[in-house]
Amino acid sequence: MRGSVAHQVHQVFETVKEIGTSKHEAKSLARAGGAVTWHQIGKEMGVKSYATLDAYRDVSKDCFRYAKEELGVKDIEKLSGEDVKSFLESKIDAGVAHATLSQYCAALEKLEVALNRYGEQNLTGQTYQFSEAIIEVREAGRDLDRFEGTRAYRNPRGLVEAVRGEKFRLAAAIQQEGGARVSEANRIKEASLMGIRPDSQTGEVKGWIKVQGKGGKIREVGVQPETYARLEKEAANGRFEFKTEAYRNALKAAAAASGQKYEGSHGLRWSWAQNRHAELQRNGKSYEQTIGQVSREMGHERADITEHYLR
Repeated sequence: MRGSVAHQVHQVFETVKEIGTSKHEAKSLARAGGAVTWHQIGKEMGVKSYATLDAYRDVSKDCFRYAKEELGVKDIEKLSGEDVKSFLESKIDAGVAHATLSQYCAALEKLEVALNRYGEQNLTGQTYQFSEAIIEVREAGRDLDRFEGTRAYRNPRGLVEAVRGEKFRLAAAIQQEGGARVSEANRIKEASLMGIRPDSQTGEVKGWIKVQGKGGKIREVGVQPETYARLEKEAANGRFEFKTEAYRNALKAAAAASGQKYEGSHGLRWSWAQNRHAELQRNGKSYEQTIGQVSREMGHERADITEHYLR
């Protein structure tokens, strides 16, 4: 299939668009076709509301965009279970909540249904099976909300130094020194480099980078002047960018080489939060002041989210 990400996803989801039709009748047809469990029945049914359809399409566009940019998949009909698994694993690495991961999984299960219907209707002969990959990721992410320990690296600087590849090492340094999400450390434009100045909280001289976080929030993250200089050089031709799938693999290898458990790219953000918290307290701030400051610097809505990182 040709066309933009949005166009291809829209075309595929037209096959499961059943707005205004009877749910009861759809369930009966699913059971008549051999579906027994609620999960099986759900997979056989189409989408009955515009809100759900929009939500499923948004996740599918996100997944397809990831597959296109990171894995070179330009045709949604060539999307595989491994591609879907890689996308979901990247979301776990980014620190999504268990409920959010479940929503992604549900949307991509419906994408599987939509692709199979599209193949049947257009006689392509292609079939899709994402279920095994999704089950594996669900299992890996089952404790995202219940986790009570820390995902911070024991030796984050050692991890960064063990990363192979200049771009990947630079990305890791930005996350470790500035607390940036992996999405914020990627595709940094030259215009987002805000110069070198003292940290308003500690007086330490840093290079500042403007990033856009969740919900479109704009903030600045500070890194060491040496890291900033490397970033200036990399972004001189327009922007600094890297493949997140390859970056994740580089971090896994670096964790093994430095004798640490792999905690994903988000583990560097955990490490930064704990180090920044301790640094601000050493500079005379109270616990409440420190939590508030770190929360703002991480781009969090609530301070209790930040406390989760300090365990």
